[in-house]
Amino acid sequence: MKPFTRRMIGTINFAEAVLTLVGLVAAYGIAERLVSAQELAGPGDVATRTVHWWGPDFTTTLNMSLLIVGAAAGAVGSVIHQSMVFAQRAGLETLERGFVWWYLLRPVWSALLGAVVVVAVNTGLISIGDETTSTAGVTVLVMMGCLAGLFTDQAMRRLRPMLGATPPEETQVPDDESNPSTDRR
Repeated sequence: MKPFTRRMIGTINFAEAVLTLVGLVAAYGIAERLVSAQELAGPGDVATRTVHWWGPDFTTTLNMSLLIVGAAAGAVGSVIHQSMVFAQRAGLETLERGFVWWYLLRPVWSALLGAVVVVAVNTGLISIGDETTSTAGVTVLVMMGCLAGLFTDQAMRRLRPMLGATPPEETQVPDDESNPSTDRR
């Protein structure tokens, strides 16, 4: 990989790390405030909060904020993984030009997976043994989203058979990027 491309990917990884951390902190803060507001709301009432940001303002509920927290946590987990892969491959000089899109798009699909995992946990499809509309529950959901982002490749590999989307074994291509310890020098 050319030095300019390597520097560009490193800079993008750093920028993604900062943005995802800020996004996670903001989303977690909104979710915690909505947990408190929901506890104070009467039975049958739904607490809401208007979120002000660079784009159009929007109103969110606790459940919607949990979806946002899951996406933010998934993106953080993805950036952790891809930054480690990048650092290792840059150090070993085994970066490949074909993986540029992987570095750019992985946080996006990991954010989506993080949101889906949080919805699955929050709705009870996956049991965590805690009420997810508490502050402790929000923390567990953040961890679930982050782990989904950190282990996106493994999570998708586990979900494919459940969805009936597993290709025949002879057509499966090993994902070298999810196992970066292979030295290809």
